[in-house]
Amino acid sequence: MRLDPIERKVLRAVGILLAVVALGGAGLAIWSRYRVYSEQKEVEERREYEQQMARLMDEELLAEGMSRGVVRATLGAPDSIWGEGELSESWFYGSTRNYGSVLLRFEHQQLVDIERTTDVPSQEGAPPPDP
Repeated sequence: MRLDPIERKVLRAVGILLAVVALGGAGLAIWSRYRVYSEQKEVEERREYEQQMARLMDEELLAEGMSRGVVRATLGAPDSIWGEGELSESWFYGSTRNYGSVLLRFEHQQLVDIERTTDVPSQEGAPPPDP
């Protein structure tokens, strides 16, 4: 049985169409598995982060990247604040359990620097620390 040139072209087109559909289905399956994997990984990383933050809060320790709220929950209210509400803030604590006198610097509401000090830092226009 010989196929006409038109029948060969139709069979080739059907084969190509089936291959494209199969590749599309395989790509969609891989993409959906990747999304499930990335969501699970994100949830696991978030859980680990929350566990680490809870441990640090229990021990009254700090880590760069903590939010201002987490720092306040860990150490309590600061003795004084410079640049409150700005992109960059400084919080001074006169006495902490693990650090003693410390000056914390925040940028975009995230802790970026922990500086141990011996006394109240002086800044122009900064209010004196609360007693």
